Amino acid sequence: MHQCNNFKRWALFKPIFFLSFITIIWFTFPSKVIASKNYVSFQAEAILPDNQQSQASYYDLKVVAGSKQALQLRLKNTSEKTVTVKIEANNGCTNKNGALDYSDPNQKLLGGPTFKDMISPSQVVTLKKGETKKISFQLTIPKKGFNGTILGGFYLYEIEKKNDEKKDGLQLTNKFAYTIGVKLIENEVNIAPQLLLAKVKPGLDNGYLTLFATLENPKAVLLSRLDMDAYVTKKNQKDKIQEVIKKVSFAPRCTFNLPLSWKNTPLKSGNYTLTVLLQDSSGKKWKLAKDFKIDQKDETLNKKAVRVPKEKRSVWLYGIIAICLIVIFILLAYILKLRQKKSLP
Repeated sequence: MHQCNNFKRWALFKPIFFLSFITIIWFTFPSKVIASKNYVSFQAEAILPDNQQSQASYYDLKVVAGSKQALQLRLKNTSEKTVTVKIEANNGCTNKNGALDYSDPNQKLLGGPTFKDMISPSQVVTLKKGETKKISFQLTIPKKGFNGTILGGFYLYEIEKKNDEKKDGLQLTNKFAYTIGVKLIENEVNIAPQLLLAKVKPGLDNGYLTLFATLENPKAVLLSRLDMDAYVTKKNQKDKIQEVIKKVSFAPRCTFNLPLSWKNTPLKSGNYTLTVLLQDSSGKKWKLAKDFKIDQKDETLNKKAVRVPKEKRSVWLYGIIAICLIVIFILLAYILKLRQKKSLP
């Protein structure tokens, strides 16, 4: 009779064990993330002219003052449908990641002439299934020529109809782009490079606390893959508060904002110094430094900044797990007590 009652009690509490187990598994494992796919619908390549200076796949040209020439690209539709491709001719600059970038059609530079001044306007091309086309742009060099290096490029991407793919309530967008750079020189005049740290200001980058350093390369000199060590200290102190070490490239006559993550620690009022150390492959070094101040107005960014979700989630997650474990412990104690009664005479 006791054994029958025990089985009935176990049958009653068995669903609780199952529910506790499922709850722990559900809240412990991460949610499924749906990522969009990149669909490559076309191919693009540069048709290199006779004044190409190197074996590079991009245009590396030595030009003549007052000359005109065609820059040609070969496009091929590799998809099963008709595609429309936009080809932008843009100035080259440095993006916030420290890489050369040709994707901004509105990019302004520090002085001229610029690539966009010399090249014919952007084009839109339609390619039928399997079709290949040669596209030509006219490059016009100023009669006075220019010193140093001019950097630009072609940025190509498919123009898609507004027919967004949706799945499980999430909107998926796809964009694939080609970039073909253009580097131009007209003479062998050597220009001494110059790098400037123009401004330092705290702000938000995608909602996260960030220090933005405005760096300038005012000369027509391309500086590629420099080693950079940028760090923040309290003014007149040596301890590093934040630091970023990476490779960066400086496009000619370009200004860019280098973001230094504040790593989700609150901004505190005070006087600080940003130091940027740079070194090229030949061993030439630059040391840039600028004092800046964080005031109470800047501290208001702390309230606007994104908080790390894991911290908030872990509190209630651990609470649920603790409750489940307590329930299991109570049930185990109850079953053990029943077994002890059964063993008594």
